[in-house]
Amino acid sequence: MNRPLKHNLVGDQVAAVDLQDRSSDPHYQNWVRTAQLSGAVVPDPSTGKSPRVLTVRIDRPYHGQITEALKAAYCILAAGDILVLDIPNGIERDLLSRLLFAAGFDRPLVWAGRKILQAENRRSKVSRLLPSSALGAGPALVPGGDIALHVRPEQIVAIARRSAVAPPNERLWRLSVVLPVYNEKKTFREVIELLLAKTIPGFEIEICLIESNSTDGTREDVLAYADHPRVRLLLEDKPSGKGHAVRKGLEVATGDIILIQDADLEYDLADYQKLLDPIRRLETSFVLGSRHPADRSDWQIRHFSEQRGIAGIMNAGHVFFTWFLNVLFGQRLRDPFTMYKVFRRDCINNIPFECNRFDFDIELFGKLIRRGHKPIEIGVCYNSRSFDEGKKVSMFGDPPTWIRAGFRHRFSNLHVWPQTG
Repeated sequence: MNRPLKHNLVGDQVAAVDLQDRSSDPHYQNWVRTAQLSGAVVPDPSTGKSPRVLTVRIDRPYHGQITEALKAAYCILAAGDILVLDIPNGIERDLLSRLLFAAGFDRPLVWAGRKILQAENRRSKVSRLLPSSALGAGPALVPGGDIALHVRPEQIVAIARRSAVAPPNERLWRLSVVLPVYNEKKTFREVIELLLAKTIPGFEIEICLIESNSTDGTREDVLAYADHPRVRLLLEDKPSGKGHAVRKGLEVATGDIILIQDADLEYDLADYQKLLDPIRRLETSFVLGSRHPADRSDWQIRHFSEQRGIAGIMNAGHVFFTWFLNVLFGQRLRDPFTMYKVFRRDCINNIPFECNRFDFDIELFGKLIRRGHKPIEIGVCYNSRSFDEGKKVSMFGDPPTWIRAGFRHRFSNLHVWPQTG
């Protein structure tokens, strides 16, 4: 350590908040080693130095107290240094993630005790029967199995990196719009031009454009934007599904917030700001743009003028699968299948994704829920298109994958670990 670690907390806060260099403490070394092995927290490569480790123990997890402690930690640490936050008495994971982000920390990895997990899943009647891993607990072992990590029932431990960029209230926010494109010749140019013309006060916008080797000439239209300064372009060799394209977009996105956008005109881009505002105000980490606004009782969101029977079947299926996901993940949502999923990028830090088609919606939704990020729903404008107009979901092929994805990702691994042995 090149510099002494000090803190500027005074009065009764000192008794509740303890900021110290514990880089030589074996207990905390275990946590840091786990985070480093997972790739969740790594030093800033621009410095070429090993990161310092600052531990913050907060005995009374009051909102203001945590905020002040994180401000002090940010001032002490340099970019790439590691913060270990130990809160014996617990706090909801989503609130903690928002406070870390607001204070200028990124790449979080969180372990929570079972009582915290059950409190977050109190709407689920079966949560007491589920293993902690299904509720979102972090791994119990360092990769290789040589070090056990123990979290008490009411304890939460978070590890994060001091970001190289300023806290969000000191700079423009960055929005990454993930735009998968396949055979959208009729609508692509209108959508991309609307996106490039869009401005949102306080934001800079990048477009992560993923083209999947269209057969209708869309790729040629996409290539016209390859050198645009606001476009990050990925060209796939073959179509592997919308979920696969979105996953590739998430890998290259650099924004504070990610918004998923289709290349058709079913959704209104004018809704962006109201979807972003709750995240920018740090009221939540995850927003769903609901096609079923709370003030409307009409559940039939699809209206195909020439395919009314198909529209009715799809509307009924939407009701069933919404019920299915709500029961499975303990939610009370109206439209978990909406394309407009908006969330902070650090919410998916270290989360592996595997689904390639429309089942990716369920995987993303389920893993964010298990990570502790409970969504709020905001009504959006929606103009459904029929299969004749280019809708790509399969009425018979996709529903079984949704059921399979729901059950699988209620229990699947939430973290990426390197191959060992």
